[in-house]
Amino acid sequence: MSAASDFERGALARDDARRLEALTRRHPLRIVILSPPRCSSTAFARVFWEHTRVRYYAHEPFEVTYYDGAGLDAALDKLERPLDLGRRYDAPARGEGLVIKEMPYQVGPRIDALLRLASAPILFLLRDPRRSIASRRRKKIVGGESPRYPFLESGWRLLRDQIARCEALGREHALVDASDFRARPREVFSEVFARVGLEFSPAQLRWRPCADAVTLDNLEGRHRHLYARVLASDGIQPESERVPTLREFPTEGGVREHVRACLEIYAALRESPALITGAR
Repeated sequence: MSAASDFERGALARDDARRLEALTRRHPLRIVILSPPRCSSTAFARVFWEHTRVRYYAHEPFEVTYYDGAGLDAALDKLERPLDLGRRYDAPARGEGLVIKEMPYQVGPRIDALLRLASAPILFLLRDPRRSIASRRRKKIVGGESPRYPFLESGWRLLRDQIARCEALGREHALVDASDFRARPREVFSEVFARVGLEFSPAQLRWRPCADAVTLDNLEGRHRHLYARVLASDGIQPESERVPTLREFPTEGGVREHVRACLEIYAALRESPALITGAR
């Protein structure tokens, strides 16, 4: 990776290591999902909300370290106070399982701390970058921001590096494409849950809208608009947006070339033997 991890630098403080260890004792089941922005990752995570062994959900706990410059301790604060699905969502939870959903650029050089938490194969999400980047640009405008943002935040180079990190550490992992799980949810999620050692029921693909009961934003409402649709939804939906062409992305600022480079990474990752497609 371009930046050394906390573990590689020896920068993980003793107290942080102690808190990570306490989290592993509190939550025997810990599922980690890593995804670039706009890859349907929150909808993907919501399928896990419906499982009886999952009670807690940590939504992008490292978000505050990227946007607010907070330290690892702030991310650990979020992990220690996850959303209690049994209380806030009235989920049928009986276990103490924790699902953690994160973005590659937000966790960044602290990736090893997150990988260390996982008790099951790490799940990496993909989506055609033409779709994910176009969606993020639209959401930036909806949020009153410029559609131009640091290319780091597209997440593709870091995702590739973090998958390579898993391979270097010998950590089990799987790749899942949003277009696949939205087109064939039963087949894909059946394989996903088998990979992480959980039983799967098609009933998990439908859920109760919870926009009035659940808040996922960590930044005092700055990102609330990003989750409004999925919190108001009632299940996995098929892709409805067409795939933009490269020519629809501006050349100014290197945006089109950036999308082209991300497409190359995406195409290479689609060839991974760790990809789950539900097509068996």
